[in-house]
Amino acid sequence: MVLGEVEIRVLGVMIEKSLTQSSGYPMTVNAVAVGANQLQNRDPVVSISERETSTALRDLQHKGLAAQAPLSPGARVVRFEHRVVDRLHWDRRDQAVMAELMLRGRQTIGELRTHASRMTPLPELAAVTAILEGLKAHDPPFVEELPREPGRSANRFRHLLGAATTPIVGGATVAAPVTPTAGPVESLAARVARLESEVAELKAAVAALMKPPASDIDAPQPPKV
Repeated sequence: MVLGEVEIRVLGVMIEKSLTQSSGYPMTVNAVAVGANQLQNRDPVVSISERETSTALRDLQHKGLAAQAPLSPGARVVRFEHRVVDRLHWDRRDQAVMAELMLRGRQTIGELRTHASRMTPLPELAAVTAILEGLKAHDPPFVEELPREPGRSANRFRHLLGAATTPIVGGATVAAPVTPTAGPVESLAARVARLESEVAELKAAVAALMKPPASDIDAPQPPKV
């Protein structure tokens, strides 16, 4: 099971709203799109259309992670709900931590405690640690701990639901291929080299313009009277 980026954002939104705004859950396609594009508690901030949201919801239904909610009497709009409890057996705390990783990306235990506490009480770091250990121990794992980065005092965690991380395929984790791209330093170096080359050419052109013609130098001078 590999989720696309829009599917991850949509699923995270539905989990979040089910834990924080029960009055607005299950959700319409428009509500899911608005939640996916909101500016707060999202990293990165995205712009997902209702059509893309509908497609993601359809794909999540095919994977058993979402379903159309039963229509209430007099309802005219179709609403959707997630199925992570039935499909992935996540309890409320699991959902809160995973939703935060899906909506905000890589985070430390402390950041997860702060952010996920808005969905469910997490009074201690030890509680978040226990949740992450359980998610890591699942076969295949739902999260992984990343090596400590330079300048950071704590390791960060990421979810393993998407193809951009480590996809979950047939009950085993498979490393996703990474296409190398030029980083900011490489781009800057190439730009500097190009500018230096252009400056050298300009200097050569200016020097050529300032040099007197050969005919003026070699022509015989009239005798002095």
